[in-house]
Order: sequence, then C-alpha cells, then structure tokens
Amino acid sequence: MPKKPYRTAHQRELMGHILKAAGEGKFLTVSEMHAAITYGASYGAVRKSLTALEEQDMIQRQKRGRNTIVVPTQRGYDWFRPKLA
Repeated sequence: MPKKPYRTAHQRELMGHILKAAGEGKFLTVSEMHAAITYGASYGAVRKSLTALEEQDMIQRQKRGRNTIVVPTQRGYDWFRPKLA
C-alpha cells in the first residue's frame, strides 16, 4: 500500500501559489515562489519543499530556456484542491 503523502503548512502554501498561477495560465519559477511566500524562508528551504512535493508526485519541474518552472500534476490537483460537496 502506498504511503500517504505528508503535507506541511509550508507545502500547502507553496501548492496554493502553484495552483493559483496554473489556473491563470502561467507557471512559476523558484524565485517567483520565494517572493510570493508569506513565511520567511531561504531559497534552499523553498527548493527542499519543492523536492519533497516532487518526490510525492505532486509537481514536476520542467526546463524553459534558462529557467525551471514548476508544473502541478494531476495528483497535486487532487490532493490540494478543495473537494466540492
């Protein structure tokens, strides 16, 4: 049986920014996410949270020229979107 993903408050906030931007038709870079977060964290902490989300198959990183963008996967949408009643 697969292990249930662990979602911290910081990961939830990051996914909120990722999903909001994806809904608007754009994808964020790590530096854009670092500027958007409300908690004080280093770039390394943001990258570590993104690595954990990537290992849980919630996001994918894709190269776009010199930048790397973060794209949510279907599993990321399913786990972090509120359920409609």
